[in-house]
Amino acid sequence: MSNSRDTGAESASGGEGGSQARLARRLSDELRHRADLALFSDQMSSRWTDALLAETRYHLAGTMNAVEMAIRLEIADRDVDARLGTLPQPFCSAALERQVDLLSPELLNHFRLRGALSVVQRERPDPALTGNVGDMLERSGEGPFGQALAALALAEQRWAGPLLLDTPLRPDLPAEYFCDLAWTAAALLIRAVSQGLGAADRAAMHAVIQAVERVIARHDEGTGPFALAQRCARTLSGEDRLRLAPMALIERRLLLFCALVEAETALPIDQVLGALVDGGDVARKAILRVMGTDEALAVHVFEMLAPLTPAIGDRDAALTRFVEGYRAFDQGQVDGWLTRMLIPPPLLAKLTIIDPSA
Repeated sequence: MSNSRDTGAESASGGEGGSQARLARRLSDELRHRADLALFSDQMSSRWTDALLAETRYHLAGTMNAVEMAIRLEIADRDVDARLGTLPQPFCSAALERQVDLLSPELLNHFRLRGALSVVQRERPDPALTGNVGDMLERSGEGPFGQALAALALAEQRWAGPLLLDTPLRPDLPAEYFCDLAWTAAALLIRAVSQGLGAADRAAMHAVIQAVERVIARHDEGTGPFALAQRCARTLSGEDRLRLAPMALIERRLLLFCALVEAETALPIDQVLGALVDGGDVARKAILRVMGTDEALAVHVFEMLAPLTPAIGDRDAALTRFVEGYRAFDQGQVDGWLTRMLIPPPLLAKLTIIDPSA
């Protein structure tokens, strides 16, 4: 029986059930971020496979080490430099693991995606060893695409070093993530050398802030793999993008494939990569269908992404289900998924609040 005192607002929003659904959705991102932060503790999140965890920690620690080194080199104040000299080097990457709340959801997600790319890249066959004369890099020529692809290959190769947490890794991040990481390092350094509000502490804070600002001002995001992959895709016609997409998948050039999807659909490259890593089978099927991927290559992609998929269970059974679903995945489903993904995230969040079942 309805309560006559129910308000119109309550009815429009679905009453108590709708409020609970909205609250759950608002909390879900924060809860997932908290679970992701647990990867640095003994309680690893189920979203993280061992391989993905190792690669993500390697990227985060290595780029943090490089940023810390750049900041220290920019310190002009001798007293502040002497204070910093009392800290272990590197300091910030280890300190961050003890203070993981400093990692924003956006920064952690970016490193998760980089880690996923590295997991896939480490299994890429070496054409020099396999004698694969059809290698895309070898056949790309000297034009704009060939030059951009060569630069991308060199940039990605830097990611494939030994998984050491105490060595620097070039911080080839998009600008917003680089700034986030730089200020995170600044906070750790300032807290380590400045415990009070005295003149020396204020001088230390001021010196670190100035150093970080100079480091940020010099950062060039155009030399990073994400930007280089986008440059590759922009040099190609639509016909060439569809022609090269299967070759990119065969050669495990996942970042290049995502850039080709971005150029073809206008879906941002990080969203494409995130959908492949975390979107589940529906997202993977939609993306592969968008690029005209045949069934045999879809099987290759399933196997390629398996190390990123926790709790996959019986792999043969999972593969069978994936192939059967891929055969049945029609254009209407592709269009529906893509339409939803192209809605600006802030608008999609509002629409979901209005109608949680959408």
